[in-house]
Amino acid sequence: MEELLKRAGAAHGAGRLAEAEQIVDRAQAIDPANSQANLLKGVLAGKTGRVELALEHLNKVIATDPRSLEALFWLSMLHRRQKHLEMATDFALRAVAVNGGNAHGHNNLGLCYLDQVRLEDAIREFTGALAILPDQAPVLHNLGTALYLMGKDMDAAKAFDRALILSPNSIGSYLNLGQVLLSQTNPGEAAKCARRALKLNPNLAEAHLLLASALVEDSLTGEAEIHMKKAIELNPADAKAHGLLGQRFQSLGKFEDANAHLYKSIELEPKQGFAYFAYVHNNKVSDKDRSLVDKMERLVEVGGLDPRQMMFLYYGLGKSFEGLKEYEKAMKNFDQANRVARKVKFGDAKFDRVAYAKDFDWLIDTFNAEFIDRNRLAGNPSQLPIVIVGMMRSGTTLAEQILSSHPMIGAAGEQRFWPKARHSLLGQGGRDFKAANLPVFGGQYVESLKKIVPGMRHITDKMPANYELLGPIHLALPNAKIIHLRRNPVDTCISIYMTPNRVPIEFAYDRSNIVFAYRQYQRLMDHWRHVLPPDRFIEVNYEDVVADRETQARRMLDLIGLEWDDALMHHESNERNVITPSLWQVRQPIYTSSVERWRRYEPWLGEFSNLLTE
Repeated sequence: MEELLKRAGAAHGAGRLAEAEQIVDRAQAIDPANSQANLLKGVLAGKTGRVELALEHLNKVIATDPRSLEALFWLSMLHRRQKHLEMATDFALRAVAVNGGNAHGHNNLGLCYLDQVRLEDAIREFTGALAILPDQAPVLHNLGTALYLMGKDMDAAKAFDRALILSPNSIGSYLNLGQVLLSQTNPGEAAKCARRALKLNPNLAEAHLLLASALVEDSLTGEAEIHMKKAIELNPADAKAHGLLGQRFQSLGKFEDANAHLYKSIELEPKQGFAYFAYVHNNKVSDKDRSLVDKMERLVEVGGLDPRQMMFLYYGLGKSFEGLKEYEKAMKNFDQANRVARKVKFGDAKFDRVAYAKDFDWLIDTFNAEFIDRNRLAGNPSQLPIVIVGMMRSGTTLAEQILSSHPMIGAAGEQRFWPKARHSLLGQGGRDFKAANLPVFGGQYVESLKKIVPGMRHITDKMPANYELLGPIHLALPNAKIIHLRRNPVDTCISIYMTPNRVPIEFAYDRSNIVFAYRQYQRLMDHWRHVLPPDRFIEVNYEDVVADRETQARRMLDLIGLEWDDALMHHESNERNVITPSLWQVRQPIYTSSVERWRRYEPWLGEFSNLLTE
């Protein structure tokens, strides 16, 4: 008996599983109750996918030896595979209790917690495993995954980077690191991760999907669509691919195609948030959608989604109840969405109001009227850029959609050139501006726009946050036209609160912080209003565009120096790609429901009501 088990163990260790099992069967014919034989039989059955047979033999081991570490470990893994998460966790806990110094036991317990979205518990176990065996790439990968789902992007990136140093061919770590980089608004590096994964496996649907997501963020939407479709071709049951392709069609104004893919995504994976969110933003929710809204509510009640998916679900429910005119319910869901979003994007970090205000102080003090007059001729003379700015959710997307309907104006969307260049342009800590750098930055910006939309006389960049840098931008491009979109303060702030942001916005998830940031924006724009020349800078009220599009469109064209074109009266027919949260609205004729939207929520405005008199 002992000799048979020794030979079976040797065959198992050498990977000759069929031979090992034949020898074990001979041993069990002699002694069916032998614990070692049952353990090996259970492990062999587990490795060859016969889960029920494996559980049968492993349970026999536990019946005679409740502290068998290997049997407990395998029972936990097999129940995880069967999605029996409570049982898997129980066996994993028992294994750790038997030997708390076993790194694999802690890692397995962490995976059980990760499957249940018990992220803090999972992080604790993965960290414990690494304390015992520090350089374990799979455990670092698991830790990075849990940290990412918790919203701790920087820590997650460090874990994935370390995993890839130890295991350079880990496709999973490349994919997850790419997701983190997308969250950090670094699509270029995310695309590199996707391409590395594709080099290792050209037919990996997840890698094509990651690359598509990165390309969309980098405004390379044509190439992105190719990879989305390739992902679905490789894996027709990929719910995430259908969801992203649905959003892609949405961005192009192909709403029926978008609905088909979003429905398919929900059908394939009902327990998610993203596709529900995208669907309700693709349609006017009404009583006919009650069953879908009920389904979303049940998902919230059951729980178990990771925080990012839960965030999308809450935002989707808020939008749904607004469509159903149940405004109190809508606001409660928006409150929950912001609570989760803040945790996901910033963890426990606080919005530093003092530092935020000091940046604005410096800009106002440095770029005063005298300084601007003295350095105005230092920049690049190009008239190509049209810089559209404003507080986020103020109507910049609509302005770009209208203007880019003109045959001589191309649309570049939201470009990150100036936010990325901020440190280099302004110097160390934003306190050492050098006018000599102006023509270089101006020239680089113009060339970047030409690459995105070649062959146009003018190109718009509607990055709202560029309002912070209007002084430097004007000096770098003294002939560029600047259009500032303004909107009712309360409507603007409530829209910020009710809209998920693709990029983390440090003030965006708290009413009081939004009001504070809005007042800083007002203060800075009041300064730019007094120092920028009126033949380069105008202000347009969103409400005026809604009330009289033609008059405001003519004002903008007069600033730019172009003749009128009737296409500006049909901006909804503009087929350009739109990836901002306004992608549905700008495909519609001008509508007035967004004007004084705040009145629907008047009883629940909280700190937003402080802006009613402004």
